[in-house]
Amino acid sequence: MMMLKKVQKLEMVWVVLGILFNSLSYYQIQTGKAALSATDPIGGNVFMTICGFVVFLGLNGKTKLYKYIMPFLTLSLAYSGWWLHIYAYIKDPRLIEYASFGTWLGVVAVNSFGVIVMAWGTWLAFTKINKP
Repeated sequence: MMMLKKVQKLEMVWVVLGILFNSLSYYQIQTGKAALSATDPIGGNVFMTICGFVVFLGLNGKTKLYKYIMPFLTLSLAYSGWWLHIYAYIKDPRLIEYASFGTWLGVVAVNSFGVIVMAWGTWLAFTKINKP
């Protein structure tokens, strides 16, 4: 179980980074500036909070809940948090829905990290490696 717990801690790092990014984007909007990305920051933070709660459950011994919910959250992140941002660049490299290329790159980097650690955690939760 030790390896899964370490990956879940990395997942929590992703959650914190995502919440900070979305909160900063919300602040930008509230002060009359452009949002950092095309993601609705409130909806993004709701998703991040749900992910954080599921990871928290896993870290606190609710491994079955984590094991069966995390694959859906991972697929959702892979599509809406990663692919849709990649597709935005493919569709229009000017990235008009983003504050800058740097913020687009930040979203892609943070969510790439998220997809990797969530997929890794999901895989570990389903393998015998973590069984006592």
